[in-house]
Amino acid sequence: MLTLRMLQRGFTLVELMIASVISLLALSAIVTVYAATARHATGELSRADLRQQLYTITELMASDIRRSGYRAFDPLVKSSADNPFQQAENRLRSGAVDGEAEASCLLFSYDLDRDGLVGKGQCRENECAAGTDDDNVEQFGYRLNRGRLQVRYGGTEMTCSSGNWQTVTTPGLVVEELNFALYSNCLNLAEQQAPCSPEQPALLQHAVEFSVEASLVQDREITLRLSRWIDVRNAELRGQAE
Repeated sequence: MLTLRMLQRGFTLVELMIASVISLLALSAIVTVYAATARHATGELSRADLRQQLYTITELMASDIRRSGYRAFDPLVKSSADNPFQQAENRLRSGAVDGEAEASCLLFSYDLDRDGLVGKGQCRENECAAGTDDDNVEQFGYRLNRGRLQVRYGGTEMTCSSGNWQTVTTPGLVVEELNFALYSNCLNLAEQQAPCSPEQPALLQHAVEFSVEASLVQDREITLRLSRWIDVRNAELRGQAE
């Protein structure tokens, strides 16, 4: 007949130790898989955030640059060749902030309020230069400045190193490179098969190609580079066609 002591047998110490080791190994494997999954998920979220920021910025820049040189005017009253948004300091051109790479800044202007006048935003109404007004700012620009992408929103001089600029990238993003390449195609309006010359009226068509590369502050190995080609809608008329 079985005694009470025989009915109360349990696990031995060795069995408990083996079970503990197996449990620890299983837990370690679960933690390792979880940590790897978490790191992967964090990296994917960071890449998605970087991609979304750069995509939004490049879309904004492309939409803005495409309008360069636009002026609202009556062709029966004014000449296209007198467009103030395509002359002197207002025309499309590249440059750079002191200390930054060449062509890492782009300046341009367009008739935002469709009044035919270049909005300077700095002069008083009775003191504005001919062809300008103070009701808004219509001299724009994008530049790279110490790892930040900035947009111009005002200033007395329209240069890459002067005026008022605002950062449009977040503190968690570092812009590694920004480059603008300008292209143009000249059409002789007097002789279609002849090259352009200063003595003859010509139509100058512009295009801009830009690229931007950025990384994350928390992980500089996560980088992304986007490029865009923009055909500027408003051609420049040099000289008056007869």
